[in-house]
Amino acid sequence: MTRHGAAHTGRWQIALGLGLLLLPAAAPAQQAYPAPGASYSAAVVSAPGATLAVLGGIAGEGSTVESASTAALSRVATRLDEVGLDRAQILRVRAALAPGADFGAWNTAWITFFAGSTPPARTTVYSSGLPGDASVVLDVVAMFPAGAGHPVRVDGARTTLNPNLRLAGPASNPTAIVSTRSGLFLSSGALPGRNLDDPTSLESHLRSSLNSLGRTLASHGLRWHDAFFIRAMPTPQPDRPAPDFAAWAPVYETLGELTSGNAPPYTLWTAPGFSATNRFSEIEVWAVPPAPPAVFATPDPTAQNPLLRMSGSPSSFIANGATIAPNAELAWLSGVVAPAGTAPDEESAVAVAIMKERVTAMGATLADVAELRVYRVAAGSDGDELAAAWNEVYGAEWNNEETNPHKPVRTNYLVGSLPGGRHVEVEAIVVLPPKQF
Repeated sequence: MTRHGAAHTGRWQIALGLGLLLLPAAAPAQQAYPAPGASYSAAVVSAPGATLAVLGGIAGEGSTVESASTAALSRVATRLDEVGLDRAQILRVRAALAPGADFGAWNTAWITFFAGSTPPARTTVYSSGLPGDASVVLDVVAMFPAGAGHPVRVDGARTTLNPNLRLAGPASNPTAIVSTRSGLFLSSGALPGRNLDDPTSLESHLRSSLNSLGRTLASHGLRWHDAFFIRAMPTPQPDRPAPDFAAWAPVYETLGELTSGNAPPYTLWTAPGFSATNRFSEIEVWAVPPAPPAVFATPDPTAQNPLLRMSGSPSSFIANGATIAPNAELAWLSGVVAPAGTAPDEESAVAVAIMKERVTAMGATLADVAELRVYRVAAGSDGDELAAAWNEVYGAEWNNEETNPHKPVRTNYLVGSLPGGRHVEVEAIVVLPPKQF
C-alpha cells in the first residue's frame, strides 16, 4: 500500500513544531449535503486548495450486475488505497451502466460499499455500450485530507511537465493527483468537425474532437500535459451499432506522445449522442494550470463570482471553458432527476428547480455553476422531441440577460436511458462564492 504524509500507521501524523497532531485516517474530508431518501449525498464540498485524486474507466465485470458493481467499487477502493485514500474521501462517482443492467443491483452494491460512511455524490446513466464485458464503468473524484500536507507525497507517483499534476498507477489509465492551489480548467463537450477526411472512421471523429479541445486549451494558455481527466463518448455509427472502442487506442497513444508519456486518466463509453447529425464523438477535458491564471490578477467588476471566469464566443449560449481561481471551494453535485410521475416535458424544469434549491442551500446561485452536464433520453418520432423543453428551461435560468447572464460550460448529451424511466438528469460543479461577514 502506498502512503503519503509524514507517516501513516492507521492515523495521519502531521508535524507541528515539536509535537504531533494525530487525526484518524477516516476523519471527515469534506462537507456533505444529504439527499433525503437517496443512497447518495446531494452534494459534497471539497476544501479550498484541496488536492484531488481522479480515476477514470474503472470497469466491473461479473455474472450478475451486483457482482460486477461490487467488483468495480472494489477496484476503486484498491486504486484509492494505492495513493493512501479510502472511500470516505470520495467526492463524487459517475456511473455508466450497460443497457438493461439492473439499477437496483447496482444500488445494492453501492449501499453495501458505503455502509458506515457518508456516501458521496453520484450520477447514474445507462450507456448504449461499455468496453469489453463490463456491466458498469465508473469515474471517481476524491480528496486528500488537509492533514496530507502540500504537496501530497505519494510513493511512486510520477512527475509530469505540470508541477500541479502527478500520476500514479497504470500508465494505460492512471490515477491523477491534482493540486487545486493554482486553480482548475473545465471544458464543454467538443464535437468533431463536419469536414473529416474519412467521415466513416470513428478514430477520425475522436481525433477531430480532441483537436478542437486542444485549441480550447491553447486559447487558455494550457497544453495537453496540463490535462488530468478526459471523458470520451463515442456514438454508434450507421450500420455499426457496436462502436469500435479499439479506435480510442491509437488516439490515446497520441495523447501519450503529446504528454511525454503521461497521458491522463479517461472514461470511455458510448451513447446515442449526436449521431443523427453524423458526428460520432463528444469529448470533454479537465485541466490544471501550471501556475495561477493571470485572469485573476486583476479583479473583474462584471464577474458574478470573483473566483470564476467563463470564456467562449459571445454569440454562443454556452461557454467553452471555465477557469476556476486558485484555492476555490467546489461543490460536486449529484445528478438530479424529477420525482417519479412528473410529465416528461416538465422534467427539465423540475430537475433544475431541485438543483437550484440545493445550490441556494450552499450559499450559492446558478450563476456559480462552472460545469453543467445534462443527460437526456431521446423521445418521439423526431428523435428528440423533449429538446425544446430543456432549451426553454436553460434559457430561463442561464444565458438570460434579465435573470442570469451567466453561461456555464455544458455537455448536453443524449443517453440510452435513465434509471426509473426518467428523461432528464442534470449534474453540476459549483464554485462556492467567497463567504461574506
